Amino acid sequence: MFYSLFTISCTHYCDKRLKHKFIMDKQREHYVGWQNEKTGKGEMMRQLHRISTLFILLLFVVSAQCTETWPQGLSFVGFSADRWQLYVVQPSALEPQIVETLLEPRTPTYAAQTGKITYIGVDGTLRERLLESGEERILLKPDAQRTFTQPAYDAAGKRLFIVALKEGASVDTDILTLDDEKPVVTQRSAQFEPYFHAPRTLYYSNVHCTIGCGKIIQEIWRKDLISSEAEQITLLNAIARQPVISREGRWLYFSSNKAGNFHIWRMSLETGRYERLTEGRVTDISPALDRQGNLYFIRHTPTGTTLMQRRTDGTLQTLPKTLENFRDLEISQ
Repeated sequence: MFYSLFTISCTHYCDKRLKHKFIMDKQREHYVGWQNEKTGKGEMMRQLHRISTLFILLLFVVSAQCTETWPQGLSFVGFSADRWQLYVVQPSALEPQIVETLLEPRTPTYAAQTGKITYIGVDGTLRERLLESGEERILLKPDAQRTFTQPAYDAAGKRLFIVALKEGASVDTDILTLDDEKPVVTQRSAQFEPYFHAPRTLYYSNVHCTIGCGKIIQEIWRKDLISSEAEQITLLNAIARQPVISREGRWLYFSSNKAGNFHIWRMSLETGRYERLTEGRVTDISPALDRQGNLYFIRHTPTGTTLMQRRTDGTLQTLPKTLENFRDLEISQ
C-alpha cells in the first residue's frame, strides 16, 4: 500500500513536472519563434534601409554628374555668328553665359572669387572688367618696348601675372606681375603661360630651342617666388605647354606633341612618371581641372572643335556643343 501511494505520488509529481516542462518548452518555442520573426522583420527592414540608401546615393551621383557638366569658374572664348565672345560659368550658374566686353577678348583670365575678368583687347590693351557692375578699365597699354599677352590670376584672384613681349616679338619675353610691373621670370628665349600654384610656385612654359634644333622645343618649368630658384620639370625634347597643377599639387597636366599629335598628358610631380591621357589623330589643348579633379580640354578634329571632359574614372565625353569654335579654356579655382 505504501508502495502504491508512493508510486501514485511519484507519478503525479512526474506528470506535473512533465506538464510544466511541456508548458515551458511551448513558451520557449513561442518566444524563440517570436524572436526569430522579430529578427527577420528587423533584418528585412535593415535590408530595405540599405537599398533605399543606395538608391538615394545613386540619384545623388547621377544628379551630380548632370549638374557638374559645366563646372563653376569655367571660362572660354567661343565663336558664333561671325564673332568671338567671352563665356563664363559664374557662381550658382549651371551653364556658360556671355560676358559682354568692350573689345573682342583674347587670352582672358577669370577670377571667380573676386568677380573679375582680365583680357587683352584687339588694340593690345590689358583690360579688367567687373562682372557685377559691368565697369571696364584699361590696366596697361602696349608701347614700342613691350606688348602683352596671357594674363593669369592666382587662385585668390588678387595677383595678376602677365607675359610681356619685348619689342612686340615672341622670341624674347618676361613674366611680370601687375603690382609692380617687374619681371618675376626672365630667362633666355621666351616664357609663356604662367600658372600660379599656392602658396609660392609659378609654373610656365619655356621655349629654348627653335631654328638650331630643327624643331621647336618647349618645356615646362617652375619657379619658387620666395627663393627665386627655377627648375625645368619636363624633359620630353618636344613641345610641352599650358601647365595646370592638381589642387593637391601631385600632378602636372599639359598639352604636348611628344607622340606626334597634340594630346593631354600628365606627370607625377612625386615620381616624374609621364602618362598620356588622350590619343588619336586629334589636337587636344588647353587642359583645365575642376575642384573634383575632372579634366576639361579643347579638341580640334577635321570635322570641327569641341569641348571635352575626362572624368576622374577615365570616362571621356563631349560637352554640349552650341558654338562653332572654342579657344582659351580655363577654370578659376
